[in-house]
Amino acid sequence: MDSNGVTLDDCGIAELAAAVSTLSNSVQNATMAQFSDEDVVALMQQLEACKRQLAALDTRLIIEAGERSLHARSGAGKMVPFLRHTLGLSCYDAALRVKITHHCGEFFEPSGHLRPATLPVTAEAFAAGDISRDHVRNIMDVMEHLPTDIPTEARAEAEEILVGYSREGWPDDLPKIGRDILARLDPDGKVVSDADRRRRRGITLCRPGVDGMSRIEGWITPELRACLDAVFAKLARPGMCNVEDAESPSASGGFIADSVLDAAARRDRRDAGQRTHDAMLALMQPGVNMRALGMHRGLPVEVVLTMSLTDLENGTGVATTNTGTQISINEALKMAEGTHPIIAVLDGDGCRCTCGVLAERRTAPNASH
Repeated sequence: MDSNGVTLDDCGIAELAAAVSTLSNSVQNATMAQFSDEDVVALMQQLEACKRQLAALDTRLIIEAGERSLHARSGAGKMVPFLRHTLGLSCYDAALRVKITHHCGEFFEPSGHLRPATLPVTAEAFAAGDISRDHVRNIMDVMEHLPTDIPTEARAEAEEILVGYSREGWPDDLPKIGRDILARLDPDGKVVSDADRRRRRGITLCRPGVDGMSRIEGWITPELRACLDAVFAKLARPGMCNVEDAESPSASGGFIADSVLDAAARRDRRDAGQRTHDAMLALMQPGVNMRALGMHRGLPVEVVLTMSLTDLENGTGVATTNTGTQISINEALKMAEGTHPIIAVLDGDGCRCTCGVLAERRTAPNASH
C-alpha cells in the first residue's frame, strides 16, 4: 500500500496474476488435441507477445526501484546485486535488464525534466511486444559500436532499420545488419576513429564452468591484433608448443631445426583454436623472452606494417599488417616508439627498392624520410 492507500489489488495486478495462473494451468493440464495446427501456432505467438510486454515492464520497475533507492536500502548497494537477490537472477540476466533500462527507460533529470529513452524506437517496439529481449540486446550492441562522429539523423535511421528488421527477423541476424549499416555509413573506413576503437576494447574471462573451463570473449584493438598475429604466426603453427607432445618445440627453446619442427607438425592433431590456446599458454611461462622469439619464414617475429608514403607524410590513412589487419597511421607510429624499425621502401608493384634501420624515429606527421 502506498501513502495514498492504493494497493496492488486496486491496480489490477492481482487479477492479472490470477489470469496468468489460470491460463498456465489450462495449457499445462488440458489436452490440446482439439486445436488445429493454426491455433497452436497462434497461441504460441500470442503468448510470446504477452511475455515480451511483461518483460518490458522490468524497465519501469527498475527505474522506480532506483528512484526509491531500494537497492541501497536493502544493503545490496547496486542494482544488479539487488535484482539477483530479490528475483533470484543470474548475474548476466540482472546486468542485461539494467542495461536495457538505461537504453530504453525514461529518467527524470535533476532539473525535473523527463529525459527520453536513448533508443526510443527500440523502447516503443519492446513495450508493444513486437521485439524480444534478445532483439533489444543485439540492437544495443550494434548501436554502441557505431562511431560517435556520425550525424544524429544517421544514428536514428540505423535504429529504425534495426527495429524494422527485428519485427519480423531473428536476433542473430542483427550483428550482420549492423556491419552492413556501418559499411554504408563509413565506406572508406574513415569515420571509425582510434577513440571509437579504444572505447570498444575489452577482454572478459567468463566464469568457469563445471569442468573448470572458462570462456574468453571481447574486442581487441588493431594494435593488439597485429602483435598477436606476429607471435601466433610462429607459436601457433602446427608442431609448436603442443602440450600433448613432450618433444614439441617450445617458445623458449631457442633455435629450432626444420626437421624437428616438421616431425612435430606431422604428430600434431590439434585444430587452429587449440594451437592458439597453447601458444597463449606458452607465452605465460617463466623464462620466455618476447624479444628472442627468433625467426618465422625468414623474418623476425615482429609486426610488419605496410603504408603509403603519402599517408605517412600526411599522418592520415591506415597501415596494413601482413595478415590484413588495418591500423591507423597515428597508432602505427605509436607502436614504433622505443623501437628500431627496419624500413623497406616498396615500388608500385610491391617490390622492395631499399632497406635500412631507422636510427631515429620522428613523430611529426610531416617528418622527412
